[in-house]
Amino acid sequence: MSPPDVSDLLDSLPVEFSQKLKGHINQALLEITRPNSASQFAQNAPALAKLREVIAQGDSKDDIEFLRQFRALVPITSYEHYEPFIAKFFADPCREIDVKNMFAPGLPYFLAITSATSGKVPKIFPQYLSLPQYWHHSTMTIPSSEGTVFAPYFLKLPNFWKAPKIHLEDGQSSQSLAVSSASGGWMRMSMNWDFEHDIDRLDLWGKPVTSCSALFN
Repeated sequence: MSPPDVSDLLDSLPVEFSQKLKGHINQALLEITRPNSASQFAQNAPALAKLREVIAQGDSKDDIEFLRQFRALVPITSYEHYEPFIAKFFADPCREIDVKNMFAPGLPYFLAITSATSGKVPKIFPQYLSLPQYWHHSTMTIPSSEGTVFAPYFLKLPNFWKAPKIHLEDGQSSQSLAVSSASGGWMRMSMNWDFEHDIDRLDLWGKPVTSCSALFN
């Protein structure tokens, strides 16, 4: 038995609720797709060529038309569509200009690494800071009771991975990009912990604290 169509579920709601929900969905989608439409992936990925062509020919500022074309023309993608863009983070040297705005505005907060299955190489997914208005909706909760113990998330990588070091546009400084499990990276993000100062946090391991976050090993 096939699941019901989403539009059927929306239409089954009272008109007022249905319209509010549709408006919320459209607004959330716009807040994600509009900024990301200027990303390197959106501007260069072959899978999005048709969308770029149609948007360029129409009124790019028309939100309703933009969403309609987005829903109609963005295909189902696989990791192979993203892999050439993700590989740029592991180039040597890795320059900020080459990876900035890759999938979303700015640089990723961290790179999430999947677990390897069936002997395959783990996959990498850049993770960016969420929009501030959605932080309170996060499914990640942080314990606040006394006695919580820090538990380290492993950032030590297999031999074929290394933590990328991005050479910033000022030509003088660089930024290391943490590679972590998704849950560990999200916890680090919620605590606003950078990669460079992890060594200073090792003494927190095993001590009673009021919250938990990710450390490197």
